[in-house]
Amino acid sequence: MTKMLTLYSSARPDGNTFKLINSLSQLIPTEICYLDNLDIAQYDYHHRHQNDDFIEVINKMLSVDVIFLASPVYWYSMTPAFRRFFDRFTDLTELPDLKPKGKQLRAKSFYLMATSASQKLPPSFIYPVETTLEYLGWPFFETLHINCKGGYDEVTALSSLQPLVAKLRDSVKVTNT
Repeated sequence: MTKMLTLYSSARPDGNTFKLINSLSQLIPTEICYLDNLDIAQYDYHHRHQNDDFIEVINKMLSVDVIFLASPVYWYSMTPAFRRFFDRFTDLTELPDLKPKGKQLRAKSFYLMATSASQKLPPSFIYPVETTLEYLGWPFFETLHINCKGGYDEVTALSSLQPLVAKLRDSVKVTNT
């Protein structure tokens, strides 16, 4: 039984990225976590923000097998909330009580989903995700991008999502829980 989690961020909580996540949810069950509604402080060298929602999200990630990271492209990069969340991964490499959690995430599968008004994703969007996950030893499998220049097209999105979902279904048994 495989569990999936989609972490997403967007200035428009019901915008194109959310529509893409809903299209994904039509094909395969996934829990959705909207990072912008959470209190995740920026990285702090003195680790003074241990009472925010960061560890709660990490624990959610540990409770699933597949993690989708979803963001629109903002100025060639991920959203500020996603950037803050990624920066906090440093806590998983520095704090002795969190290091085991960071290592446990090496057993998860990570996928990136993005929406933009461009034909392709800029390398500046993909590079921080790929290299951060590689550095942490977290398996990164695939990027899915939907061009929403003319608006969100659900038929196109579902068509683009189907091969990914088929791969996931072929590699693991997916059930509703």
